[in-house]
Amino acid sequence: MKEYKVVPCQGKIVAESEAVVNTQIGALAGVIAQELVGGWELVTAMPIVVATTKKRFKGKELPYNALVFARELIKDEDDI
Repeated sequence: MKEYKVVPCQGKIVAESEAVVNTQIGALAGVIAQELVGGWELVTAMPIVVATTKKRFKGKELPYNALVFARELIKDEDDI
């Protein structure tokens, strides 16, 4: 059986130069690598929009990505 978790990350990069873009993308790779250390495997990434209000034109909409990770549950010896 697997367990899942979702980790939010930015969905938009604003950069004045290619070096900044590379740094920002490298930071995203760092998030994934950090989760791998805990035994999590990246399953998928999906875009989501976070709105500050239900009214479309009165609030802000911020783009994010949801990184979905999974790992096998470790069974206790009692469960075997």
